[in-house]
Amino acid sequence: MQTVNIKSVSDIRKNAKQIFDTVKAKDEVVVVTRNSDQLSVIVSPGYFQSMIDENESLWEELEMSRSKKATKSEKVYSLDDVKSGKV
Repeated sequence: MQTVNIKSVSDIRKNAKQIFDTVKAKDEVVVVTRNSDQLSVIVSPGYFQSMIDENESLWEELEMSRSKKATKSEKVYSLDDVKSGKV
C-alpha cells in the first residue's frame, strides 16, 4: 500500500519540485485538493505502471473467464480425430 498524502493546490505551487521528487523517491501518492475538493492524484511512474499492468492482467483474466463460459457447451474433438479426418 502506498503512503497517501493530501496537498492543496497552493502547496503544489509553492513546493512542486520537492513534492514531485518525494513522490518519485518514496513511491508516495498525493491527492491534490482545492477547498477540500479532490482535484487530482499524483503518483510515481513506477506505481502508475504497476496499476496499468494489474489492470491489464485483470482484464485478461476476465476475458478468459468469459471465453471459457461461452465455449463450455461446445463439442470437443481429439487431435487424432481431426488429423485422421473423422471430424
